[in-house]
Amino acid sequence: MTRNNIDTDLTSGELLDRALSNIRHLLGNSVSTLKITLEVLLENYNEFSEEKKIEFLKRAASQVDMQQHLLESMKTYSRSVVNRVQPMNFNAFWHDWVQEKREELSQRGIRLMVKEPEIPYEVMGNPKVIRLVLNAVINNAMDALVDENDPQIDIIALASDTMNIVIRDNGCGIDPEELKKVFIPFYSKDKDVSGMGLPMVRKLLISMGGRITLDSSPGIGTSAFIKLKKAPQNKQTE
Repeated sequence: MTRNNIDTDLTSGELLDRALSNIRHLLGNSVSTLKITLEVLLENYNEFSEEKKIEFLKRAASQVDMQQHLLESMKTYSRSVVNRVQPMNFNAFWHDWVQEKREELSQRGIRLMVKEPEIPYEVMGNPKVIRLVLNAVINNAMDALVDENDPQIDIIALASDTMNIVIRDNGCGIDPEELKKVFIPFYSKDKDVSGMGLPMVRKLLISMGGRITLDSSPGIGTSAFIKLKKAPQNKQTE
């Protein structure tokens, strides 16, 4: 079965256009729903019981909450730049993070396979942000394994010119058409999800000199490939 790879090689302008299109769609639907709700309430105000009036007011309030959440998500995304990027000991970070994930996945009945980096390695990054990025990716993997009989996640760290991290699951996989959209801000099939997880991960990695790509196919699973920039070597003075 053919696998599909995506890293969203869109220009900044194309990414912005698609993000704005998603925002227009989300906001437009919410505004239309709010308008209709208030119009019905006003037209039938004298006939509606107090309980019915409260019901319609709650519907209107829920749409206002959704619009506020959208605005907050836009603010968070626009500010998601890592200002403090510095050399960090990747091996120590990896060991601590893997131990944390072992316990979490064990509790959820998910088998974990780990490959440690073979050599000492320093990357450019921010430990808190890298932890946030890896947690977001592995959380997606765990979600994809909900209905699997033999769930497994592999996490691999391979050192070369960059630190290459692979997080692979044997879950449901992603449809090719959906895969093309996963890094576009505010895109989500789930109406209760903002669609900001992977776009935020991508933006944070880019701000640290890294990148992320996805390889997936329905029925096979998904692999996330994360690259972290190698820290410059200190030159010794002779």
